[in-house]
Amino acid sequence: EMSAMEDPWSLVRLGLGSLAEESWRVKQAFREMPKAWKLRPPSGPSGSWWQEYEQTQTFDQFKRAVPFRPNTVSCIQVAVVGDEELIARQMNFDQVLKHVEVFTGFKVVQRGGIDHPMPRMRLSAAGQRTSMDGLPQIGGHYVLAFLQGFLDPRAACTLAVTPVDLYPPEQYDFVTGMMDPGDRLGLFSSARYFHQHEEAHRSSVVDIDGDSRELGLGAGFPQTPSVRSRRLELSKIFAKLLCRESLKLCGAKECHLLHCLMNPLPETDGQVLPEAIAHVPFSLCCICLRKLQWLTQADLLDRYARLPPVINSWFFEETQWLWERMVQVGMPTAVCLSIPEPTGSKFKFGLPKRRNGKKPEDGEDGDF
Repeated sequence: EMSAMEDPWSLVRLGLGSLAEESWRVKQAFREMPKAWKLRPPSGPSGSWWQEYEQTQTFDQFKRAVPFRPNTVSCIQVAVVGDEELIARQMNFDQVLKHVEVFTGFKVVQRGGIDHPMPRMRLSAAGQRTSMDGLPQIGGHYVLAFLQGFLDPRAACTLAVTPVDLYPPEQYDFVTGMMDPGDRLGLFSSARYFHQHEEAHRSSVVDIDGDSRELGLGAGFPQTPSVRSRRLELSKIFAKLLCRESLKLCGAKECHLLHCLMNPLPETDGQVLPEAIAHVPFSLCCICLRKLQWLTQADLLDRYARLPPVINSWFFEETQWLWERMVQVGMPTAVCLSIPEPTGSKFKFGLPKRRNGKKPEDGEDGDF
């Protein structure tokens, strides 16, 4: 017989941790795991499942790494650094934030506007320069320092998006994102995805008034069918990216046992391309799903039901998985919810009860 160290599902259950003290709804959300989640093939030369388990952060390890206690944070704070109109033309940013909100379970609060004002950052304070391939850049570390003045202690994390290319303090010519784990702060650039943003990005910095130059609107971003298609792809990528990085800022790490949003990103010719995140699913494995539930204290069965109306147009396969998963865990269907009797037997569904042997009059509420 296969030992526990060689059986991948035994290792998955070990990574999931004990459910003994959890409510029945949590246990129900994790029933029949082999039918719901798929194992990743071992990546090492030895093909060892134990090696994959050792590289996976377990639920118990996650609880020790979380930088805050559950129920002490209430939202994810999001900010746009630079031209919001250019971001809106590159991706459907409002829908991206809706995906982040329903996926993580945290309310998403966008900084900017009347309710949450945020000053614009001057390029003279952002270390503006030109990259080796001619793109205007700003220092990611300068932007992170600027954003530290707007951190909300009630936020699980703060995510910032910019259309301008970023460079780090040293070593690399550019980066697509930078994070400050201590402040749970992340900054991500859309400039390097698919290379179709190059011309729009070249004009995304306008000279306003000497040192008071600000990030401006790119003039050329024609709405051709191919560009519209790439706009959708970039929207889907950023929905995955912001969900994945928000979980990382909250203490979660990469997952190696099951197919999951937190899987290591695939390499192409020995390097990880910015759009590589498109190849991981927009869903969590059972181990990472329990981490998210512990963070938000949200009902996982309710989460199964809330996701499809939001994600179905962008992530059809994940939506189909959710419908199948709801059947597996025995969630109620539209038929059995049509005329329920919550206080009676679960098998008693039907027409309203009669009062004294009579049917309810028109306009009168009947008992269910």
